[in-house]
Amino acid sequence: MEFLEKLFSGDQGSSLHPAVTQAEREAIIDLLLLAIYIDGHLSLAESNEFNSAADSLGWESSTGPSVYISTATDRARNARTSEDSVAELIRFVALRLSSAGSKERALVLLNRLLTSDGKTEKEKVFFKQVEAAFA
Repeated sequence: MEFLEKLFSGDQGSSLHPAVTQAEREAIIDLLLLAIYIDGHLSLAESNEFNSAADSLGWESSTGPSVYISTATDRARNARTSEDSVAELIRFVALRLSSAGSKERALVLLNRLLTSDGKTEKEKVFFKQVEAAFA
């Protein structure tokens, strides 16, 4: 996958946002993967937006991104089965986003992903839930 190659390169690309820690990168990846699955509709536009977001984050871990993304994808798929599980994963993400800048960056990337193929009502509710958890 293209985004895995970009993650392996360690090139963080250009961004107006402050740098994020590896734990924050992983939290953002978890959030974006949950967002992809939240409405039960996978789209090419969302996939492309995920690739772009992943490229902007970079990757700095001895564990390869493909291993992390595989685990995170399973976590997102399992979480979407109940509202409590979704809320729990959102809380887990929020705990790892330690700075206001990382939360802002996560929300910007999340909004871009959700609007890439048109934000559904379920996605609007999800976004508000994430915003509330980050407050």
